[in-house]
Amino acid sequence: MPKCTRNACGQDYDEATNDPISCQYHPGNPEFHEGLKGWTCCKPRVHSFDEFMDIKGCKLGPHSSEPKHKEDPFKADLTKYDDVLPEPQTAAAAAVDVKAASATTPSTQSLAAASEPEPIDEDPDGVEVSAGTKCKRNGCGAVYVSDKESRQDGQCQFHPGKALFHEGNKGWTCCKPRVTEFDEFLRIKGCKSGRHLFVGTQPDKREQTIKCRHDYYQSGSRVIVSIYAKKIDRENSWIKFSPEMFQVHLVYGDGKEYDDELWLFSEIDPSQSTYEFLTTKAELSLVKKSPVSWPALECASN
Repeated sequence: MPKCTRNACGQDYDEATNDPISCQYHPGNPEFHEGLKGWTCCKPRVHSFDEFMDIKGCKLGPHSSEPKHKEDPFKADLTKYDDVLPEPQTAAAAAVDVKAASATTPSTQSLAAASEPEPIDEDPDGVEVSAGTKCKRNGCGAVYVSDKESRQDGQCQFHPGKALFHEGNKGWTCCKPRVTEFDEFLRIKGCKSGRHLFVGTQPDKREQTIKCRHDYYQSGSRVIVSIYAKKIDRENSWIKFSPEMFQVHLVYGDGKEYDDELWLFSEIDPSQSTYEFLTTKAELSLVKKSPVSWPALECASN
């Protein structure tokens, strides 16, 4: 059977039953900008990659197996930089869903210790699964048929890491393949095998995750970023720096969390950069590697 190549479909189909409304797809292209993800053909914009993959197609039509245009417009869009300094109140809070955990850090420090990945979630023994439920693991997409056919060791080939998009390259944080086209990214085979995850034991991060507004200003040598948040749990929150980006994990008193990953316009010195948790915000002091003015906080390829 041919496989539909339309965006957000990818189903196998039979030409004999391929009618004018068989396919629900996006006629536009993926659009990632300032941490927001969506499609050029419709309005929904989300923060996490999982939410992006769940956006339903906005148009109906027949399935098609025609190859897509060789030139990847997604790559072209992501390699441009904004030429206008964004207003502080409109700076978007990027949120590629970062689920790393690390050792407790003090409220102010430089480069944080390396984090340890969360344990891989598993379905509880005997939990009921409805037929047609999709595997939750990244890069899998298999659907539940029966315990015998869908719950054996090694059946799921998945990515335990997160989607990584930077400077037109696409891949996963858990393995090395990097590609330039979005369709190629979707075809990267999982680097770990195990059982499918249809239910899981961990609460849905989307229900617990909140958004925080941020803005920034700069001098010749530093960029000061403010992430506005109240009642931060200082013992369980952290911020980590690397030359091209920083990660934020904030925990609140009611158990909700804010996870953010911002790829910066230019490189910084992680060893000299610091952060501090204040009463109403987290304040980051990023030391520029080169004393030049940044026209934007984030690299436009994210």
